[in-house]
Amino acid sequence: MARRRRRDETAVSLFPFLSVLACVIGTLTLLLSAMAVGHMGGASVEQIWLAERLQTAKMSLAGGKARLLEIEAQLEKRAEQAQRQDELGRRLEGLGLDREISLEELERLVSLQEEAADLKEQQGLLEGQVIRLAATAKSKAAEIEKKEALQAGAPIIIDPSGMSRDQIPYLVLCTAEYVELFHRYGDTAGRYPSDQLEFDRDFKRFLRRVRNISDAIVIFMIRPDGVETHTQASRIADQLNVRNAKLPLPGTGEIDFSMLREKSR
Repeated sequence: MARRRRRDETAVSLFPFLSVLACVIGTLTLLLSAMAVGHMGGASVEQIWLAERLQTAKMSLAGGKARLLEIEAQLEKRAEQAQRQDELGRRLEGLGLDREISLEELERLVSLQEEAADLKEQQGLLEGQVIRLAATAKSKAAEIEKKEALQAGAPIIIDPSGMSRDQIPYLVLCTAEYVELFHRYGDTAGRYPSDQLEFDRDFKRFLRRVRNISDAIVIFMIRPDGVETHTQASRIADQLNVRNAKLPLPGTGEIDFSMLREKSR
């Protein structure tokens, strides 16, 4: 049988060459198309590049404008803040405060001012209360004075219930101007000027006579204005060893001896 002839030649692949050829053909086609478009009045590559650059510039410009508007808004806001701060500074200076005062110090001053306002309000309330209390006190004082005047002019009853039945009372009325002696039943026995008691023989004679009576006692009845006279008269009685006691009188009214007379009977 006859053998098939072995191929002596080496096999060569045409794919790489065809690929390169296809790329070259594609590039030439694009160039021809671009040239054709250029001749037909279409946009060139340079024009397309310039258009892209212009679009990029427009976008950058728009972004810049937006940023500029933002900065202008910030500046306007800061200007308003500065204006408010300047106005606040003028108001602070008008109040006698420093423009550079801190917020904490300003808050403290405001708090103190509020406390001062509260205290002023409380002071007003207290002053009102004081006025009302003063009016009430004045009214009460007038009532008391009226009662005291009535009491001062009311009759004064000499009540002998505190005396022993064995005691013999001799009554001496002490006023600012004189001392007045009374008998046991309330009859007047004599009157002596208070400024002459130290040298009045009749008054001392009366005291000695009382001293010589057993169980006798001098009772000094003291008017409100006769305290000093009583002091002087009781000192003379003590010097003469005369038993004596005192009976303060509540006013200047007439002395009523009726109860003393009843007891002495």
